[in-house]
Amino acid sequence: MCTDEQKIRNRLTRGEKGKYDFADRQTDRQTGYPSIDRPWLKYYDKALTEEDIPQCSAFRMLYERNKDYLTDTALLYFHRKITYQELFSKIHNAAGKLKSIGIKEGDIITFQILNMPQTVILFYACSYIGAIANIMYVTAENKELHEELCKTESVLYVTLNALWEKRKEALAGTSVKNVLLLSVGEETDPFTKNVIKWKERKLKDNSKGILYWSQINCAISGALPEVNNGELPVAMIYTSGTTGKSKAVILTNRMLNALVMQYQRAGISLRRGDVFMDAIPQFVAFGLVFAMHMPLCLGLINMIILDPTPMNAGKYFVKYKPNYFVNGIAGIESIINNRKVKKMNLNFIKVLAAGGEAIPTTLEERTNEFLRTHHSDAKLCIGYGMTEVGSTVVTSSPGVNRIGTVGIPLPGTIIKIVEPGTTNELTYDKDGEICFHAPTMMLGYYKQEEETNKIIKRHEDGMMWVHSGDIGHISEDGFLSVVGRIKRIISVRMDGIYHKVFPKLIEEVLEKEAGVDAIVVVGRAKEGIEHELIAFVVKNSETAWEKLENQMRQAATEKLEAWEQPKEYRLIDMIPRTAAGKMDYRKLEEMAK
Repeated sequence: MCTDEQKIRNRLTRGEKGKYDFADRQTDRQTGYPSIDRPWLKYYDKALTEEDIPQCSAFRMLYERNKDYLTDTALLYFHRKITYQELFSKIHNAAGKLKSIGIKEGDIITFQILNMPQTVILFYACSYIGAIANIMYVTAENKELHEELCKTESVLYVTLNALWEKRKEALAGTSVKNVLLLSVGEETDPFTKNVIKWKERKLKDNSKGILYWSQINCAISGALPEVNNGELPVAMIYTSGTTGKSKAVILTNRMLNALVMQYQRAGISLRRGDVFMDAIPQFVAFGLVFAMHMPLCLGLINMIILDPTPMNAGKYFVKYKPNYFVNGIAGIESIINNRKVKKMNLNFIKVLAAGGEAIPTTLEERTNEFLRTHHSDAKLCIGYGMTEVGSTVVTSSPGVNRIGTVGIPLPGTIIKIVEPGTTNELTYDKDGEICFHAPTMMLGYYKQEEETNKIIKRHEDGMMWVHSGDIGHISEDGFLSVVGRIKRIISVRMDGIYHKVFPKLIEEVLEKEAGVDAIVVVGRAKEGIEHELIAFVVKNSETAWEKLENQMRQAATEKLEAWEQPKEYRLIDMIPRTAAGKMDYRKLEEMAK
């Protein structure tokens, strides 16, 4: 581990008073402060304590939970079923191969791949040998990839055959020794495998250091030492951004295991052998921790969707009839608006859930009515969390559900609302910054201790709290409502993927262009939370508008990500301001419509 990472780990895991004080206990007295009263505990039958969370590796927890069910189906991919016995064998083989090419405990492997069985196998292989899976967005371009490969000193890069030609130049000057190229068809049924193999027949690269799945997925002989330590980092997942540019969040084995225990105690029916539709990309924390590790450890069949874009949700829902489906707004709408779904009896659905964005109450009501009229007892469940806590911290369930809220804290999680900019807790129903203390809390941002200190703070109660940057309140019976954000964040969608955009970062780039006196970027609402970026510009009197607009568009193309580039540039005489003299963003949003 590098020095900076060790500092983060020491600060957050050295067992200081209150660090892991998440034992569920509801006080007899009502103080008026949610973090003390913990009114949500009345909805749970059994508390969760630190001792309840296995101190083992993610792989060991997966194995212990399923070693007596080896013939059960673990993964379903296209038309192919992979049992737990086969899964464990493949993990063991992959772990052995990684060791044979020199990968050791603490080494970092960078991934840029899709939802595939190989992702699952390689992740648990990393856990087995104590390596760290640095899982980047598959859409990350070469500049960002190169920077992260250098920063993390990655020794192995894993990507798709189809991406390799485009990505190989990013490896120049890095510490990467080997490249593992994967095909989306290698773990499918025989027919699909042959079709994809034929399509990719010209993608073979025989250069030195290039590995293929056939070399990883082969039997090894002899015993393989296992690194079984829950406190070791196992994954780095990148934020979509809640405080700025994307950062790598360090998660330990134990943190992943904690979420499994939280959901097991959450009162949600999660029955072995039921089908969980894995329609969340595994390069986001929610996809890796909630949609992969949690259901597999609880014995659910993890139905892997290669292309989990919202437009595919309805199609796969009809085809596979999952018992559990979790997605964003667009995915839920794709289901209830699907022509074939409208003709189905939905009594097979146990949990239909949404998260990752603000859910309009109109959509909640419409979805619940749709479920009711299609013979399902389920209700739309809402979840709330962030990458920095691995996944979900608050959720509703079919039995504990209130429209307009995001539910109640998971067992072991404590929520408090503080006055923004302080650590002063507010009482019930008062809006302030949402903070949480949870067993899934990250170690920190990789090599960014200063940024870590900005989001994780010690309060007067001696406990460490994540400051979410979101505004909300807690009702007297424990339900959390999210009402806004401290910082301006705009959700945009590109190629089926939602991105959180920070207008201030765009403004800082474009305001440097000659001729720009002032610029403010706002979002123009489309559907759900989707927005288009509109830039309002005040120019100096000497600059021609057409020339300046072209100049700004060129700068945006060169210096910003594609989803950060404004769709429209509008010339205005002055930036509107409130009575207090501050920029009137609401007025600009009205003007953008």
